[in-house]
Amino acid sequence: MSSSPLVTVEGVSKVYHLYKRPQDRLRQLLAVGGRTYYKEHWALKDVSFTIEPGEAFGIIGRNGAGKSTLLQVMAGVLAPTAGRIETPERVAALLELGSGFKPDFTGRQNVFINAAVLGVPRRVAEERMDDILSFADIGAHIDQPVRTYSSGMFLRLAFAVTICLEPEVLIVDEALAVGDVFFRQKCYARLQSLMDTGVAVILVSHAMNDVAQFCSRTLYLERGRVKFLGPSMDGVKLYMLAASPGASATCSLAARPAEVEGFGQEDFWPQDDAFIDLTNAGRAESGMAECARVAVLDCQNLPARAFEQGDTARFFVEYRAHADMEVPVAGVELISEKGVIVFGKNTLQFDCRVPEHVPAGSVLRFAYELKLDLGIGEYTFGVGLTTMAARDFARRAEMTHPELDSRNTVLSTLSNVGSLAVTFRTADTTPVQLTHHGVANLPGTARAAFLPGTCAPDEPNPQTQAEARPASDKQSA
Repeated sequence: MSSSPLVTVEGVSKVYHLYKRPQDRLRQLLAVGGRTYYKEHWALKDVSFTIEPGEAFGIIGRNGAGKSTLLQVMAGVLAPTAGRIETPERVAALLELGSGFKPDFTGRQNVFINAAVLGVPRRVAEERMDDILSFADIGAHIDQPVRTYSSGMFLRLAFAVTICLEPEVLIVDEALAVGDVFFRQKCYARLQSLMDTGVAVILVSHAMNDVAQFCSRTLYLERGRVKFLGPSMDGVKLYMLAASPGASATCSLAARPAEVEGFGQEDFWPQDDAFIDLTNAGRAESGMAECARVAVLDCQNLPARAFEQGDTARFFVEYRAHADMEVPVAGVELISEKGVIVFGKNTLQFDCRVPEHVPAGSVLRFAYELKLDLGIGEYTFGVGLTTMAARDFARRAEMTHPELDSRNTVLSTLSNVGSLAVTFRTADTTPVQLTHHGVANLPGTARAAFLPGTCAPDEPNPQTQAEARPASDKQSA
């Protein structure tokens, strides 16, 4: 695998000329003396980044941020106004569902058309046809016109053609949102196998969990400019902070500061030397509050970074309020080595006591105790703080999750605050040392039944054999 970047974008800008009236276009062609009849709209402005071989690279931003323009420039569909782009020869793009397909041609015919567009000889496309048909799994519809396909069938065939023809760079723009969960899992597994061979994957999506968990780095665009370029989790947190509504940022006049004086003062709080250095944490904050300190302790209230399966970790988080706010909502999350959020819970979900009014200048302290019923491995953790109106907090149980989530204003998020390791148990290993397989241990029970005399007549019954065995044999057994 080459160590040089597979994709290089340097100072790329793209401008469009917007005319108020159609006749202004003709006037502009005939204009002299530098007069203009249009308004400039910069869809992209001085965008620069590189993508390495085998990297999953995310691009996020609100509608109109310039994501689609950037993808079209990278795919060679549009020419940039300024800047330089270097890409390999085989760049495949799923920019929109069914793009590049001829609706009156059959699925099989479209495979060869797409192969020709990618510069893949027909002979190679024929050799890979079985793999394409197997992955798409649309059966006899492969020989029907694609205009008769459902959106799911369209996606299956388009994705199968694109990945099976082995591009060097694969651009996926929201296409996976159409497929069912089983096909999405299948797609991500194949994308991972392509990345293992050095293929770079560029994922554009409004599904922030997909970006955070699949991509190692993310570009966050805002009004055509680079707002953030770095670890995906940090970019997603910053995006969520910017997209958070501000409706609940004002405080209720009915609440009195005296109601919350001394809140949490009776609880244990770590010594100053127990807190983590937050210098390298990914921080995204609104200015209304900031995360000041985070500590992780074991059951003996000693700073710890390694825990055995089933141990309890205690997280302590302190925030400083720079503006009046109503009900604070604070949470903690654990992320696996593969970027999967294996646990996330906030004070609403814990249903713990919180103040209904926090005046500017206050200090908020939160403590979480988590039983680490997790798989063996290393995990990073992050913390966050939001606020919501007291009237919404009072009826929180009546709201759906999307409704409740929309009433929260994000104030502070910290990702990659620190890491902790979960190891095998060494003391009480009853009944066995490893408590479970997989990422998390789920509450539940198991039962077993023994039904004597249910074996088929021609099969020996283990119980009958044991009963027929002499006593001496039983003891020896």
